[in-house]
Amino acid sequence: MIDRFLLFIDPEVKDYYKPTDSTNLGSRLQDLGYRVIKTTDVSAVSTYIHQVDALIICSSIANIKTFAKQSLNHRSLPLIWWFHEGSSLMDEICELEIDIDALLCSNMSNKEIHWSLHLCSNRFLQRIQWQKERELLLSKLEERKHLEKAKAILCELKKISEQEAYDFIRKQAMDERKRMVDVAISIITAYQILVANK
Repeated sequence: MIDRFLLFIDPEVKDYYKPTDSTNLGSRLQDLGYRVIKTTDVSAVSTYIHQVDALIICSSIANIKTFAKQSLNHRSLPLIWWFHEGSSLMDEICELEIDIDALLCSNMSNKEIHWSLHLCSNRFLQRIQWQKERELLLSKLEERKHLEKAKAILCELKKISEQEAYDFIRKQAMDERKRMVDVAISIITAYQILVANK
């Protein structure tokens, strides 16, 4: 559950939102029972980022990417963009190269804000899970490449079939109590040394 926010307001737009104004999302979140740390200093984000569950950035389209990248270098958090109404939403929003988990605007009702934050939490967890799965798949793909390359080397040097090369790598891995990919990397490294010394 997300209940502590770091609200970074772009210095270029901070004058649009007075603390007592109903369009000030930070004050509205506090009125709804959420804890909010507010700042307009991007360098202060690194100080507060470890105390919160999510980051809200209030900025224009032109600055959201820059502020998000600077802020999320310190910690991975759900990213919520409080869309500054002074700028217009154009097609370029579809081209942003950052993962935004929710979009808020000042004219949302309290219920809409609550649901948006709830969906934000779910979206962030899904995104993290997808990233982990992607990294695992890429890792497996790299391992597979090493195994295939090592099998090709063994087939060439020992004049054996692919299945025999696979069995050889598997047996070596069991004998040495290593993973097959580690044996494959050893074979590739040894082959590269032999080829370089010819």
